[in-house]
Amino acid sequence: MSQEKISQEDLVPLALLRAMGGNLQGKTRLQKLAFLLDEEKLGDRLDAYHFRKYDYGPFSKGLLEDIEDLEDKGLVDIHRSRTLGGNTRYDYEITDVGETIVSDIFSRGDASIILEDAEDIAVEYGDLPLRELIELVYEKFPEYKENSVYQY
Repeated sequence: MSQEKISQEDLVPLALLRAMGGNLQGKTRLQKLAFLLDEEKLGDRLDAYHFRKYDYGPFSKGLLEDIEDLEDKGLVDIHRSRTLGGNTRYDYEITDVGETIVSDIFSRGDASIILEDAEDIAVEYGDLPLRELIELVYEKFPEYKENSVYQY
């Protein structure tokens, strides 16, 4: 696996995974943390994903495609399980190969700022219960409540 195959966009989910201790639980949590990283930290420095208004607030199809691509490259494991309600739950874990490559990438120059920003987001929002995380996103960015199926 060569580092040249890691896109700038791939650095967002990889940095979030690294900042969250290698594990991130749930597709919705991934979306919200990536959105907050994009909006509050990265700004115009890296416009990795386009988020649209969706069922639980900001959603990026590109983010999901990229993390699945990272799974195909062997950098991320996606654990799929059934919830009591019959839905599929997605949990993400950085692999040993992924950790080695990510460590090297983030130790160099410009990429390290993305990891620092992701660590700030993880510290501030990473431990919030999902319900609180969604509500926080809606409070900070009320335009994303439009189209939402989530009511609070």
